[in-house]
Amino acid sequence: MPTSVLMPPIGEDEDEEGIVTAWLVDDGDHVDADQLIATIQVEKVAADVEAPVAGVVRGLVELNEPVPQGAPICEVHEVSDGVSAPMDTSDAGPSEQRHDEPARVVASPAAKRVARELGVDLTTVHGSGPDGRITEADVAEAVGSVSTGGELEGLRGVIARNMLESARSTAPVTLTTTVDVTGSLPDRVTPRILKAVALALIDHPRINGVRDGDRFVPGGSPDIALAIQTDEGLVAPVVRSPADRSLDEIAVDVESLAERARSRTLSMEDYRGATFTVTNLGSFGIEAFTPIINLPQIAILGVGAIRTVPGFDASGAVVARREMTLSLTFDHAFVDGAPAAGFLAHLRGMLEAS
Repeated sequence: MPTSVLMPPIGEDEDEEGIVTAWLVDDGDHVDADQLIATIQVEKVAADVEAPVAGVVRGLVELNEPVPQGAPICEVHEVSDGVSAPMDTSDAGPSEQRHDEPARVVASPAAKRVARELGVDLTTVHGSGPDGRITEADVAEAVGSVSTGGELEGLRGVIARNMLESARSTAPVTLTTTVDVTGSLPDRVTPRILKAVALALIDHPRINGVRDGDRFVPGGSPDIALAIQTDEGLVAPVVRSPADRSLDEIAVDVESLAERARSRTLSMEDYRGATFTVTNLGSFGIEAFTPIINLPQIAILGVGAIRTVPGFDASGAVVARREMTLSLTFDHAFVDGAPAAGFLAHLRGMLEAS
């Protein structure tokens, strides 16, 4: 019996789909057990896939075509199954050559590695090496010459599908509030916000959870996803239990997640378990915006830029004050306006007092 290689379960949603962004083998190749054969992407996680057994790979799915998690992306036929490894036909005469098989892609290991990292389909790359062998430089040149048109692929395509699904399946409402941070948030803004959000979620459990179909599943100690912009797109790894940790510990965790996000070394586990997301566009000078809910969560907080505005002190004199706008988007199918407003007001009070 052939052994199916399955799209691994990475996302929280059982109906989540993934894509194969790069094949490191060709149909008919013989592979060893535990040999890397593909790179896949589920949600915003890229991961390598290994052959579970030695044999001949068959039935490779198309690149960038959605595949449900748990569904096969290819099969590995052991030689005992009656499938032979590719034969060497270099000495065969013209009459013995097969013309119905697709051309084999010959590429150096370095070229395959770079293609896997960049999500490049090697069948579209022209090889400049001996006998058309694809080199690392060929892959780099192909990336530089790719048109900006065409379908969205790789991480950008995953993000697009997730955003469209969120817009289609939620009833989003956004509330905004202004926070006076004149005497607070002197530094480490992101760690302070993450900790305050987690503490507020504990007191507002209706916001702290995820959806499972039409059912609300409450969360435990809040784990907060933090949106991080990378060259490949937006990712949201998870900061664990910020309510129970010091600002220094949270700051170290945030820096580590940001570095690994930009180097594309986040693991599947880094994306699991969040019950709420925080996204901060303040560094771009954005004051308020409407963030899109990160499914299967039911709410997300947008953090705007800290700005200086005129205000009044206790005596009525004009003074300079520092303000920040928070934007809470929530799914009205699961949360009513009053509980959402109560959470946002509680969070505002905590930040103004911090």
